[in-house]
Amino acid sequence: MKYPNIYSLFRERVEHYRRRDAAEQPQGRAAFYFRQGVDWAGISWERFESEAHAFGCALLAGGLTRGASVCVLMGNVPEWPISDIGAISAGGIGVGLYPTSSAEQCQYIINHSDAEFVLVDTAHQLDKILSVRAQLPKVKAVIALDEAAAARNAPGVIGYQEFLRIGRAASEETQLLLRERAETAKPDDIAIMVYTSGTTGLPKGACLSHRYIINSVESLRQTIPIYDTDVSFSYLPYCHVAERISGLYNRLYAGASAYFVDDLTKLWEYMLDVRPTVFASLPRFFEKIHARVISDLEKAADEEQRGFHEALALGRRLSRLRQARETIAPELQAEYDERARPVLSRVNDYFGGRMRLATSGGAPLPFEITEFFDAAGIPILQAYGLTENICVAFNPPDNYKFGTVGPPMPGCEVELAEDGEILVRSDMMFSGYYKQPDKTAEALRDGWLLTGDIGEMDADRFLKITGRKKELIVMSTGKNVAPALIENLLREHHLISHALVYGEGRSYLVALVTLNPLEAEAHARARGLSYEDFADLTRNQQMLALVREIVERVNSRVSSSEAVKKFLVLDRDFQIEADEVTPTMKVKRNVVTERYGELIHSMYA
Repeated sequence: MKYPNIYSLFRERVEHYRRRDAAEQPQGRAAFYFRQGVDWAGISWERFESEAHAFGCALLAGGLTRGASVCVLMGNVPEWPISDIGAISAGGIGVGLYPTSSAEQCQYIINHSDAEFVLVDTAHQLDKILSVRAQLPKVKAVIALDEAAAARNAPGVIGYQEFLRIGRAASEETQLLLRERAETAKPDDIAIMVYTSGTTGLPKGACLSHRYIINSVESLRQTIPIYDTDVSFSYLPYCHVAERISGLYNRLYAGASAYFVDDLTKLWEYMLDVRPTVFASLPRFFEKIHARVISDLEKAADEEQRGFHEALALGRRLSRLRQARETIAPELQAEYDERARPVLSRVNDYFGGRMRLATSGGAPLPFEITEFFDAAGIPILQAYGLTENICVAFNPPDNYKFGTVGPPMPGCEVELAEDGEILVRSDMMFSGYYKQPDKTAEALRDGWLLTGDIGEMDADRFLKITGRKKELIVMSTGKNVAPALIENLLREHHLISHALVYGEGRSYLVALVTLNPLEAEAHARARGLSYEDFADLTRNQQMLALVREIVERVNSRVSSSEAVKKFLVLDRDFQIEADEVTPTMKVKRNVVTERYGELIHSMYA
């Protein structure tokens, strides 16, 4: 650990870039950029420090207890990291709330985390908190970024700018306390709390220390380093551990600029405008890019289409040789560089043309998508981590394998138990679940984290995730089956969005399947299929035949007891709003199984 705590890292970075900006060698760049009208406005490192300091002083002036939580219910805006650093500096604990959470879900986390302050961005989020305000006894103030909403004079609500003014006015009285709390924070003190997504019950608050955060970032930097010349987006939820650690704190450590996406529907437009060099996302986004490339190609002249597919075929040859760990002949590489690379560069243009590093996590990336981008010269590096230990495994840029999440990361030990459960031990481990010692004891044993995930490790120690231990299906035949393995194989095809495999107490497996709307509609257009709406498309016989082919291909890759004998395609995808998937798009198996119980049981009739 190069730094003893978050504040020391923050102060060092601010001083470094303040000196650089003053010297204009090179021309200073902002810490953050946000959308202001039709342009991007920057927030300097100096302003970042000033607002974080004022926010922390205001918390202290408002009576923040050391070790108390500050909950943030906001989208990705500069005030998110500003308030996070401010809260940590004041001796508080930063806790994120998913913007999609219901009022009841917010109430649970605010109370469970013992939060004393809540920060919201919009009038909608403020109304959500006010609807349960009477049930939040420990909250001392609600801070609203939307000044108009704050001006409605609801009791206990204050505008963000007014809150900063209070902090600046109280600076003389509170800055010594702020500095003392910030500088004396020990490596094992809790800095942030991240609540698990709650696929099987109430969310658990994972306590993450200064040691956890800094060691995790240093492990990331040894695996996939980013630099202060890099440009990236911030649009994945900050309340999720991946964006908090590999996004916010990784960028802070590197001094890299972040562009905040205020409207996800404009991500494509912003991509072409900002032209990022580093892009971290979920599989769904890469599937959308793939669908758009193919859709645009279908509109091109026949000769152009042939040229692209010939170049792609050559790229796939190289990709498969790399995956087989075979030598690529110099003349073959030269042919790719001369004939294929210029043609395939159009794929990078969809990211803005400067992409040097792309990563994906949260779910397996479909094989067809993985190979497509790799053939086009944009390997998408897949990783594996948990809230409890974010840095477990990662595919490095110079040595990656499809279908795996890479080898163990620096500073992390990974072993497999006799039953295949993945065990992790590192200095990046969480400190336990807040107020739940029994759950903590279940997760930790002799210094090892019991992840609950089942995996395999090849001879090169590349890890592959094959299922969840608690989700094992016990069939009437006595066979135990990991449904996630089969579900992930189904999702390897870009047409499949989600799959839920069922078979508890039964003699064979069945599956509910949902289609990826963009990919399904692109497929239908390319083949001239007529349909009234998406629900109608899911019933199209040619589309169902294609899904049947996908299922049969998966069945050929697993044992007979793991084969899916029957399936049904639902007329819509699973939705967060319907409580069928978590904010991180993990299927809530118990909810879906109960909601679609009649359909599932009809496949056993």
